[in-house]
Amino acid sequence: MMIVTDEQVKQRWYDHLTDEYDLQAIVLAHYLAEGDNRPDYDEAQSNFDSQDYLVYTDEEADEAVREEIEEMVWAFNASFLQAHTGVDADAIEKIQEMCESANEPLTAMIKDFDHFVNDAVNCDGRGHFLAPYDHEENGITFNVMCKSSTTYYIYRRN
Repeated sequence: MMIVTDEQVKQRWYDHLTDEYDLQAIVLAHYLAEGDNRPDYDEAQSNFDSQDYLVYTDEEADEAVREEIEEMVWAFNASFLQAHTGVDADAIEKIQEMCESANEPLTAMIKDFDHFVNDAVNCDGRGHFLAPYDHEENGITFNVMCKSSTTYYIYRRN
């Protein structure tokens, strides 16, 4: 007689899911499932692949927000840039008239870019930069077979 435990069934189901879908898509499927609805893994994988949603660990979100901010320095409020460059806000506004072309010179003027990023995130949150749809950062903790857990942050892009 063969004995199958619920832990074996769970492990096989988990192995099947992770063979078929990215872990981030599995997490997204559970986030998107409302109430007692079943997660739609195919839809979540599609949303993840198309980057309609971003799914990051805390460290990945920190890296992604830094990269996003690096690309948009030119669009920051002139007074915020003044606080981090020491350059008069009127002069910054003149430089900003170059739009995206102003990004490199403005970035070079920032005294401490790590502090600039931290200050921007502390003021507006990572969701402001990573979730253009709603500017929200949503967290979900994913427990893997009750052995380890990771918190993922989800950002809606489209």
